[in-house]
Amino acid sequence: MNIKKIAPIIVIGIIAVLVIALIIVFLPPGSTPAPGSKKAIILGSANDFFRKDGEPDFNDGHDAKFSNESAQFNWSGSWNTNGTGWMDEHGIGHNSSGFIALAALGGGGYVNMEWVYNWTDFYTLLKFAVYNFSAWINVTTNAWTPTIINIPPGTGARIGLRWLNSSNGIVRTDWSMGIIGLTPGWNFLNVTGIADNSTPNEITQLQLVLAVEGIMLPWDMVLFDDLNIEYWFPPPIPSPLPSNIDTDGFPAQALHVYWVLRNNGYANDNIFLMLYHKDDPTIDIYVNDSISNDLPEAIVDVEDDNVTANRFKQELNISISGSFASGIQAKDELIIFITDHGSNKVSSDGNATFHFEADDSYITEGEFFNLVKQISCARMLINIDMCFSGNFLNENANIGSSWYNIPNSILISSTTDLLSWYWRDNNNADGFAGSWFFHQFWEQINQSQTVGDAFTNAKNFVPAGQVNSIDDIQTPLIQDNLGIKDTWVLI
Repeated sequence: MNIKKIAPIIVIGIIAVLVIALIIVFLPPGSTPAPGSKKAIILGSANDFFRKDGEPDFNDGHDAKFSNESAQFNWSGSWNTNGTGWMDEHGIGHNSSGFIALAALGGGGYVNMEWVYNWTDFYTLLKFAVYNFSAWINVTTNAWTPTIINIPPGTGARIGLRWLNSSNGIVRTDWSMGIIGLTPGWNFLNVTGIADNSTPNEITQLQLVLAVEGIMLPWDMVLFDDLNIEYWFPPPIPSPLPSNIDTDGFPAQALHVYWVLRNNGYANDNIFLMLYHKDDPTIDIYVNDSISNDLPEAIVDVEDDNVTANRFKQELNISISGSFASGIQAKDELIIFITDHGSNKVSSDGNATFHFEADDSYITEGEFFNLVKQISCARMLINIDMCFSGNFLNENANIGSSWYNIPNSILISSTTDLLSWYWRDNNNADGFAGSWFFHQFWEQINQSQTVGDAFTNAKNFVPAGQVNSIDDIQTPLIQDNLGIKDTWVLI
């Protein structure tokens, strides 16, 4: 090569090296381009599980599982049959042998029948309580041909809560979805309703309804098993409110997430903690660890009366200078975790709302979505820990295919459009206060599991005193808009 051509190349190389060296020497410490930060906003906006004075605690109220051990479960005496078709008992159940309603029509054709159980013959109706009725249903053959007869929408095999007044008049019936068509195996249905006297007729009675309506071929069958009824008091509910008791469950779950992150390298400046624990200075997550109060060492950014929907919306608003969201950068990883009561009764469209105890305010799912979708970051994990949380992340109160599309996110809910269960304190065999699902999820995260593995392990957990997994009880949901749940490790 010609030496005249080599010389300029060497000179250019030397100059480039000197420039890089000078940049390194004179750059101030910490100003080198850094990877994105790990950030989190954690919200716990209640410390009350509402209940009625003199009644058992949250998970031990008037809940009844109908089985062959239940004295009141007696087809010939306690359940009344309306309509065509017939009912019987059968020996092969959902989990084991036990009583099942068997619906059949000997000659084939249109079937419209109900079995009705008057709950208030056995238990006092608790006004303003939320009742949740669930059952497992098995349609044994392709029993339905809805095009033959004009059947109103929403029928099929379903269950209902029927509210009556003192004159035995029906005030309303809250129905589950209906199963129409062949559904091999056992399928879970549930329905919730509030004894809220939303009409001039005062509700004084509650009935449980098993219903079958459709075209059935000869000897087609619909089987019902493991019927379960429970109640609780999630606000916002109409006045007068029952008395309330400060409990650890919600603030403990928020603190659990906070301490998992803090103990695994998340800078406190990158965690924004909103925590309602008014008149409750001691929050104990675990019964068996050496820390009897997990609150004092936590740095709480917003607490008690300031934990409102308005303040939460401000912190999520990227256009408000100084808000938490306004400081999130494009390379950051973000966790949003919120826990409290949820409702699907507040909005007229049936979509879910998230409640704030401080001022009885709430944020709708639409408001939440419109704020969060503006946040630009590399990846985002959104945990919604409340009743009806799947509905909260779903566009049309139709759980399944219409999740909110936040492209840079993984969305996880503690349930679908169902109640979500918690330990109100750590006085239980599991030994922790908080969410049955999300406590287990964050325990797995604390062990460096991927988001996907943590979700799977948590939903398969069987809480103390239960025979079914969390997946069977409340069905947590995950929507991976990034496609990285099986590789993303948060800590």
